[in-house]
Amino acid sequence: MATRRQVLHRLALGLGVVACRGALAQPADGARYIGIETSAQTGRSRTSFFSGTGRRLTSTALDFRAHGMAQHENLLIVFPRRPGNRMAALDLTTLEIKQVVTAPSHRRFCGHGVFSHDGSCLLVTENDLDTLQGHIALYDTRGPMTRLGTAPLPGPGPHEIIRAPDRDRFVIALGGLETHPDYGRTPLNLSTFRSQLVAFDLDTGTMDEWGFWRGTEGVSLRHLAYDGNGRLYVGAQVAAEDRAVAENVLYLVENDRVSTLPEGGLLGGYVSSVAAHGAYAMVTSKVTNLSLTLDGADAIDQTARTGASAVALHGQTNALSGFDALSVGGQVHRASQDHEFDNHGMFVL
Repeated sequence: MATRRQVLHRLALGLGVVACRGALAQPADGARYIGIETSAQTGRSRTSFFSGTGRRLTSTALDFRAHGMAQHENLLIVFPRRPGNRMAALDLTTLEIKQVVTAPSHRRFCGHGVFSHDGSCLLVTENDLDTLQGHIALYDTRGPMTRLGTAPLPGPGPHEIIRAPDRDRFVIALGGLETHPDYGRTPLNLSTFRSQLVAFDLDTGTMDEWGFWRGTEGVSLRHLAYDGNGRLYVGAQVAAEDRAVAENVLYLVENDRVSTLPEGGLLGGYVSSVAAHGAYAMVTSKVTNLSLTLDGADAIDQTARTGASAVALHGQTNALSGFDALSVGGQVHRASQDHEFDNHGMFVL
């Protein structure tokens, strides 16, 4: 079996062992959350610090429309909304932009990425414009980010990638939809696509296909989160014309068993975001303006928020954004000027 060093060497250079970064410095005074806001006029985003009550503290402008984020110690990566070709590395203590990374000309990033456990490697979902197939791009983050190579995925349309709680095994939501920037975000295989989850082991380089789940024809798996009990929540989306009749777009993987969570159409065939911490998860839908709080298969609460989108969860505290407002602990703060909150980018510091 190949070692991690051999896997990465085949991809490019090999990473070896990296020393730990310094202790995490404190971000802006009082900062508790990081979120993404996007201008309706320019289509460009900014990354912002928010207090524990949702008050905006400081922001940094980006020159692209952002979507998801990944963080390790004092390094923050902001990914573009699909299909974007730039991602930014920021200092988490100041939100200063340290580097902007551009994808190769024939590739586009797909909105999400995640760090390896030690932070030495960044894994990013991306699309090959020549083949329309998905890949995982790997970047060395020990200094200025350097592209190491890619691992091909067994299909098109990757979106969110997350790391297993205990090791460098990564789960990818392979949405199955072929897209090309020449056609915007319009799927080119909508009538024939299939979606599945795929696991990638960084230490061995092996790719494990989980197969197609019964009843998911026409369903694109998109968003993922592990809770503290090792349960994997999976949020999906269906085409706009099918949302009125879509009853279930939410799944739970527990002990290698897949369950469809019967949310009964409350999510309107569209999951905007999934977050989990401890025993709970939150799932949002900007289509039905709802956020559901879950404990496994049990829905224990629901909250209304117009355009319910990004969510960050930590213990009993959560932040939930809509199109134009962020609510934290019952306090609501409006997006400023012409900005709105992105449907995924938010997490707890």
